[in-house]
Amino acid sequence: MRRSIATALCCMITAVDAHAGATSLSIDEQGARHGQALSAAKICPGARTTAKVAALAASVREPDRKTFNASSQKIVVAWDKAFICQDVDPAQFPREINACRKSKILSCSQTWSEIGPGGSALPGLLEFAPQD
Repeated sequence: MRRSIATALCCMITAVDAHAGATSLSIDEQGARHGQALSAAKICPGARTTAKVAALAASVREPDRKTFNASSQKIVVAWDKAFICQDVDPAQFPREINACRKSKILSCSQTWSEIGPGGSALPGLLEFAPQD
């Protein structure tokens, strides 16, 4: 019982934190950051979304939901389209780093600085969780 109360309280605090950080951003920007987090979790090595991503989506009011979802989806589609390329690790092949890998590195680095733990736009949407 105590654990479920603590878990519920933690989730409520996360939702309040996500909403408080997002209130200064437009609905379009909130949706874009949501999509950015979802995409980075798929593309960037070690990136994982936090509970703030779900809390951000849950905090959007019904009249704004369509705009939020459209902005999020637009970013997801853009990342999927941009990174359909083949990433070649220069450590495995005796050649220079390819354009796809460079783009991923730059995009992931920028995303980390914007929505990572100390992000400048909407901090805490991503965390680093290396895969074993």
